[in-house]
Amino acid sequence: MLKTNRQNYIHIYMDLSDEILYFHSTSNPYPLGKSLIDFIYMDLETFPRNPADVRSLHPFFSLWDDTQTENLFKAEEGKGVGLTFEKMRELQKVYGTLLGAVANNGSHVDEETVHYLKYHSFYSSETLICQMAEDEKRWMIDYVLVSFEDCLMCELMEMIRRRLHIKVCKNCGRLFTPKRSNIDYCIRPYSEDGKTCADVGYTKTFAKTVQQDELLQAYTRAYKAHYARMTKPRKKASNMTRDEFEDWYRKAKEGLELARQGKIRPEDYKAWLKQ
Repeated sequence: MLKTNRQNYIHIYMDLSDEILYFHSTSNPYPLGKSLIDFIYMDLETFPRNPADVRSLHPFFSLWDDTQTENLFKAEEGKGVGLTFEKMRELQKVYGTLLGAVANNGSHVDEETVHYLKYHSFYSSETLICQMAEDEKRWMIDYVLVSFEDCLMCELMEMIRRRLHIKVCKNCGRLFTPKRSNIDYCIRPYSEDGKTCADVGYTKTFAKTVQQDELLQAYTRAYKAHYARMTKPRKKASNMTRDEFEDWYRKAKEGLELARQGKIRPEDYKAWLKQ
């Protein structure tokens, strides 16, 4: 049963028409999956132990007062009871494993995680309501939950129920929720120059594809050479105008497809590229 004291539970609103979660009120929107995945990869070892930072740890904690955060620190030091950073590190592992299993169609679930699913008590009360959000009325499910773990479990269940795309980034190896199923790289910052995994990953993929495809290698070399003839003109007859380059580009693309289909000899296509 849910406790009657309103301070002991939290509302999570799940938008029925969009993949958006609202914590505490409909003025606090989160894309479904974001708060759970952000929590999974948060560095709790170096996380600052002060009230302001705790409130930014997860939307669940955003309304905590100083007394509640102080109790968290006391529990961490063994001077109290309740949620601790050690417990949260355990939850990171459990929910990382669960989401990884979903991403891999149910495989790779260890015994510890199965035990957690079997014995974790999840209490909630759901009500269908119509709420204002972003200046319009929307139908939502109002989940009433009693703990931080319930928040994690609720979001996980909604991700599964909505069949949200969950994948492992092929560059950094971390879980993410792509907008389309054919996206393989997340948009987390990856390098010091500000490039994301998507920027770096697709460049690597193209380079690898070029290395494995002799025809594409030949086409890429020719493309760079002809493009330079147009953009870096010299006092030579080999310069190209924009129209000449566009005409060559169209023919080169058509020739590449014909050579791949075996309709023209690869040797003839490569010889044409060198002209």
